[in-house]
Amino acid sequence: MIFNFKKLLPHLAVLAIFVIAALAYFNPVLSGKKLYQNDIVQYKGNARQLIEHRAVTGEELYWTDSVFGGMPTYQLGARYPYDFIDGLDRALRFLPRPADYLFMYFFSFYMLMLVMRVNWKIGLLGALAFGFSTYLIIILGVGHNAKAHAIAYFPLVLSGIILVFQKRYLLGFIVTALAMALELQANHPQMTYYLLLAVVILGIAYLIDAIRKKMVPPHYFKSIGIMVAAVLLALGTNAGNLMATSEYSKESTRGKSDLSINAQGEEVVPQTGLDYDYITQYSYGLSESLNLLVPRFAGGGSSARQMKILMP
Repeated sequence: MIFNFKKLLPHLAVLAIFVIAALAYFNPVLSGKKLYQNDIVQYKGNARQLIEHRAVTGEELYWTDSVFGGMPTYQLGARYPYDFIDGLDRALRFLPRPADYLFMYFFSFYMLMLVMRVNWKIGLLGALAFGFSTYLIIILGVGHNAKAHAIAYFPLVLSGIILVFQKRYLLGFIVTALAMALELQANHPQMTYYLLLAVVILGIAYLIDAIRKKMVPPHYFKSIGIMVAAVLLALGTNAGNLMATSEYSKESTRGKSDLSINAQGEEVVPQTGLDYDYITQYSYGLSESLNLLVPRFAGGGSSARQMKILMP
C-alpha cells in the first residue's frame, strides 16, 4: 500500500485550525495570563503541601495534613510511577490551559466524525460546534477541569466502539483501549458513568441492527468481547489510582458511617453512604437539562459569572 500524503493534508489543516481556534478564544494565555477558576484556587489550597513537596524534592506525597486533619492525596493530584497514560494525556493536551481542553473537544469530536465517515469539511464544522457549545465553555470558567477533561474523551471512546462494530477489529480495539484509558485517567467517575449510559444505548442500537441482519452470534458477541478486553486493559493502566481511590472511599463519607448519635445526642441509624438529597443537590432537574441546548432556558444564576483573567 502506497501512502498518499495528499490525503492527509486536509486533516493536518483541520488540526491547525483547531489549535488556532483554541488559542484565539483563550488568547490571554499567549501573554502569560491565566484563567481565574474558583474551584482550582480551592484545590491548590488543599493540595499545597503536595505541590510544594513535589517542587522541592521531585517526589510524590501520598498523605497531607492540610485537609480534614489528614487524608491521602489520592484525589488531590497524586501521581503514580510508570503511569504512561498520564504521559500520553499530557502530550495530547500540549496547549496552555484551558486552551488544551478546548483543543481536545475539537480533536476528539473530529475523530468521531471521521470514523462515522462524515466528510472532513462537515466534521470540522461539527467539531467546532461541539467544542464551542455553551456548557462545555461554562465549566471551564468555574474550574470544573476534571469534568471537561473526561467529556473531551467521550467522542474518542465512542469512535473506538464504532470501529469495532464496523468490523475494523484491531484498530477498534486499539482506539477503544487507549481512549478508555485516557477517559479513566481524567479521573471523573461521574462523567464516565454518564458515558456508560450512552454506550449501553449505542450497544442496544447495534444489537437491534445485528438481529435484523442475522449477525448476532458471530459479529455482535465478537465485538462485545473485543471491547470488554479493551476496557479491562484500560482499567489495568489506571489500576494505581482506581485501587487507591476504592480503598479510601470506604473511609470517607461515601463509606459506612460509624456514628450512632447525631450532634444533638440523638440515636441515629448508621448510614452506608451519602443521602440522595445530598448527592443530587447540584443536579439538573429534567426540564433544566434543556439548558444544554438553550442558554438560560430555566433562567440565569444568582449572579452573572464572567471569566476573570489574572496576571501571573
